[in-house]
Amino acid sequence: MTVSFNRVGAFIRSPRFPIFMIVFVDVLGLGITIPVLPLFAKNQLHAEAWQITTLTSVYFVAQFFASPVLGRLSDRVGRRPVLIVSQAGTLAALLVTGLAPTILIVYVARLIDGLTGGNVSVAQAYLSDITDEHNRARGLGIVNAAFGLGFVFGPAFGSLVASFYGPRVPFFVAACVSLTTILLSIFLLPESLPVERRKLDQAAAAQLPRRRSLDLVRLPAIAVLLLIAFGSQFGFFTFQTVYVLWAEKLVFVGFSDTAVQQAVGGILTLVGLCGIVTQFWLVGPLVRRFGEKKLVVFGNLARGGAIAVMALSPTILISVATIPFLAVGGGVSLPATIALLTYAAPPDGRGQVVGLYQSAAALGSIVGPILAGFLFQNVSPNAPIVASGALILLSVLVGLNIFRLPIQAQQRAYSR
Repeated sequence: MTVSFNRVGAFIRSPRFPIFMIVFVDVLGLGITIPVLPLFAKNQLHAEAWQITTLTSVYFVAQFFASPVLGRLSDRVGRRPVLIVSQAGTLAALLVTGLAPTILIVYVARLIDGLTGGNVSVAQAYLSDITDEHNRARGLGIVNAAFGLGFVFGPAFGSLVASFYGPRVPFFVAACVSLTTILLSIFLLPESLPVERRKLDQAAAAQLPRRRSLDLVRLPAIAVLLLIAFGSQFGFFTFQTVYVLWAEKLVFVGFSDTAVQQAVGGILTLVGLCGIVTQFWLVGPLVRRFGEKKLVVFGNLARGGAIAVMALSPTILISVATIPFLAVGGGVSLPATIALLTYAAPPDGRGQVVGLYQSAAALGSIVGPILAGFLFQNVSPNAPIVASGALILLSVLVGLNIFRLPIQAQQRAYSR
């Protein structure tokens, strides 16, 4: 017990704790919007259904273009200032949403949040700076643990506060928490990128946006890993977007709306808890035992396989039984993918390559909901789930190529 408390205390005193809180609050804000924002936009702002669904796309489109820029900026000026600016964008977006008199203003808020959405990608680059190659995947697992907690508490917190105090209040409470993490970053977060490693040559920096990104993507290992990131995120968001509607139609048949929401909330809580256990207790030992390459492939295989089984047998028992495979698969494959990307990039390009990863994932997050909505409405409620499993399993086939790629050898060749 004493050892556990000592580990917790050491974690809180380390730079990893502010990073954990930054990502947690970022995801908490996103989690709050899942149950609250649609009804808030519909009932308070009189928005149409298509306006509500495209709010997600606006956020990810903005993030798609902004993430590489923020990654490059963090390579030049350091991680800490970019993280603080990104958090300020999250704070502003939450306040604007809470005060929004029209749906147009909510669009502006989502745009602000997307354009300053470097919290996660720069946090991942920060963790890459302060961990060695043997502990990097485990260190990056902190991000996924924060994701898990954010998605456990976000929807539940948003629904609870909205039911007692109204639909606008959750955004203001989340903004207060966001302000706390900004203060943590200002006073407790040291810079992880030494001055000598930053890109201070302005003439060279002006050529970076296009040339360096193309150079990185041309590396076979990075290209394959970005394809895996896109495919797995494309598939997962195809699943996630329609999960509640699919469960209502095929799994919880005859249940009231309240019962469906409670059941789905319980399942999402289980997903988050499994994700937390995976990040804190499983990622490190699994990386040491199997290595990142195997975790990328087998993690996505578990995740895609779990969704495929759900599609083949949409029952309550199967929905619950497949959750550990879904959560653990994603929990090990995502940090392993990012770790391999940072190995394949030169040290001064880690922020940029993580930004490219974020853009690839954001692109999948943009097209996934579009595909899901089309299939659900025009084919069948089960079609998006089938497509989701197929897309993730396809990314597994792409991932088999990483076993023949000498990633660290490429890094040394590129650095020269």
